[in-house]
Amino acid sequence: MATKKKSSGDGVIEGSAEEVKKKKKPFNPAEFFNQVIAEGRKVTWTSRNETMISTIMVLIMVVVMSLFFLAVDWVLRAAVTALLSIG
Repeated sequence: MATKKKSSGDGVIEGSAEEVKKKKKPFNPAEFFNQVIAEGRKVTWTSRNETMISTIMVLIMVVVMSLFFLAVDWVLRAAVTALLSIG
């Protein structure tokens, strides 16, 4: 629940109708796309080499984690099978 704050002495509550509202600028698609292009130029893009190294590292981690979960799954299956004597 939001609390209302009173300013010091004049009795005006924050967020009341006396607040001055800013006028919105009309949307200009050309200006928007110019700003998008300007922001795109500020981005530091990775090199082809950095991208290849990162991709290879991700693939290696996927293989390692797959083998880990395969081993954990096999151990848990063997434990549950032995515990329940199903087999």
